[in-house]
Amino acid sequence: MSAAVKPGSCRRTPPPGSLRRNRDFQLLCAGQGLSLLGSGASAVALPLLVLQITDSPLRVGLVEAVWTGALALACLPAGPVADRFDRRTVLLVCEAGRAVASAALAAAVLTGFATLPVLLAAGVVLGFLAAPFNAAVLPAVREVVPESRLATALAVNQVRGQLAFLLGPVIGGVLFEASPSWPFWLDSASYAVSAACVRALRTRTRAHLPDGAGREGWWRSFTTGIAFLWGERVLRRLTLIASAQNFVFDGVYLAIVVTAAREGASGGSVGMLTAMSAVGAMTGVVLAPRAGRLLSPSAVLLVTGVLCALLVGAMALTASALVLAVLLAGCALAVAVAGSVLTVARLLRTPARLQGRANSAIGLLFMATPPLGSSLTGLFLDELPGWILFLCFGSVLALLAAASPREAAFASADALDRSNGVGHTRAHAMD
Repeated sequence: MSAAVKPGSCRRTPPPGSLRRNRDFQLLCAGQGLSLLGSGASAVALPLLVLQITDSPLRVGLVEAVWTGALALACLPAGPVADRFDRRTVLLVCEAGRAVASAALAAAVLTGFATLPVLLAAGVVLGFLAAPFNAAVLPAVREVVPESRLATALAVNQVRGQLAFLLGPVIGGVLFEASPSWPFWLDSASYAVSAACVRALRTRTRAHLPDGAGREGWWRSFTTGIAFLWGERVLRRLTLIASAQNFVFDGVYLAIVVTAAREGASGGSVGMLTAMSAVGAMTGVVLAPRAGRLLSPSAVLLVTGVLCALLVGAMALTASALVLAVLLAGCALAVAVAGSVLTVARLLRTPARLQGRANSAIGLLFMATPPLGSSLTGLFLDELPGWILFLCFGSVLALLAAASPREAAFASADALDRSNGVGHTRAHAMD
């Protein structure tokens, strides 16, 4: 017989049932969705602001690289932080800190003090606050949702996130036209509301380090997640391929935004271009469960990889901003479907005590390549026509599609998992 729960004690897992009646899950979803809405608004405003200040694609690439690079660098300490401390507290501190930092940046833009060094410094601060949040948020979802509802919860969370990315760039572009500081004020307000949602959570999470691990050195903690990831062959290969794809798509996105701005597109128009990718991603998230039922994980990765290569290569054939936006939306759809394979695999194959450190290791590899993509794209846009870049990026994506894991790799990993008492990836993905 299970032990009775004492009044006032914390329940780690809510009873199974509809996610709509899961209060803590709804709070996490709402807060994260609003946070992403503000992030989408500021993300489209940032390159427009740098272009307005410097009129240099190279400097746009530099700022984007520093913002992304700071996030990548912060991933190493973020994992141990998410595992050592109460994850609710980590989320609350990060969101409150980002609200203050974004408000300071908005004030600098409003008063004319948003120089290049100020923008770079803001990127570093926001990156070091975003990384622990990213490392803790998925494990927090896992703690407030029963495992039987996990795949559905992830899909719901992703749809709401993509909806925020759909609306955020459009709102950010329109706000930027009214005043360059307004998108950053919106970003600050969204973080503040997200912090309030986290503060209202009833579930009290705990650190998941085993006994004695609290005395583990920080460097050992940093490397534990990387060592675990490196020992998981399928996760390692999926992560490395996704990291290389991030390099490509960061460059593709920047090339489209800069090209549109050079052609005289308004802030609202640039926001619409960015929003098209969110439409594609949201569609991909909706289609991902069905794709997982119809196709094996290896087939999903191969088909989506080839589709992305063809779509990016086709960008070399047009200069129309609308056509480029549609092609980008198709890429986002394919990436969202493929990303579901990695997301479910990493949550189900990773022990609870390693969730934060494993997520930060994956985040480190995800975020290490986009700064290079931004920098190189900004440099090449000063010297080369955009169609050459699109052809190069399409060729890289074709090579990555060819390198995706085959069915035998997944079958071998699943057989090993079953021998260790871990569930089958595809079976869980269809729950």
